[in-house]
Amino acid sequence: MSATAIRPLSIEDSEALAVLHRQNREFLRPWDPPRSDEFFTEAGQHASVAAALRQRDNGAMWPGVVLYEGAVVGRVDLNNILLGRLRSCFIGYWISSGHNGRGVATDAVALALNVAFHDLQLHRVDAFAREDNPASCRVLKKCGFRTVGVSRGHIHIDGRWRDDVFFQKLAPWDDRVRLMPDAGGAPSN
Repeated sequence: MSATAIRPLSIEDSEALAVLHRQNREFLRPWDPPRSDEFFTEAGQHASVAAALRQRDNGAMWPGVVLYEGAVVGRVDLNNILLGRLRSCFIGYWISSGHNGRGVATDAVALALNVAFHDLQLHRVDAFAREDNPASCRVLKKCGFRTVGVSRGHIHIDGRWRDDVFFQKLAPWDDRVRLMPDAGGAPSN
């Protein structure tokens, strides 16, 4: 049984996330947008969490925290949730440097896929990982994502536009016909 779990983000996570962001500021710098000093404070994380919860309340996001042995060690989010005929989102995640290389990210992504495909009944989850981040690419491949291609100039990080590998995973209930799974979440005959 894995020591990794995920749960929905709550405002009470602000303090733990502030500590994690301060501890991992340099570790995450190559992958994150520029952050103000305020972002690394409890007040800054409170504002960030509150913004994510507003997006959740509007149906645009499922924000979560990653737990390892009960402690918050990162985030996993289902972003830009689209319903209707698209029924898709894209996943984003980060794990503290002290928990990298232990399978925590892979477990967290797998758990978030369960939320996406079963709880939210989405059909597709997209993911992007920088070409120069092979560990993140491995996480996605281990979770069954397939490489779609490279998105040139996809994200502006660290002063320049960066290329991302574009990954995609379809719901396990996908039969190329149904818009959503049946009421039980299992494929219908």
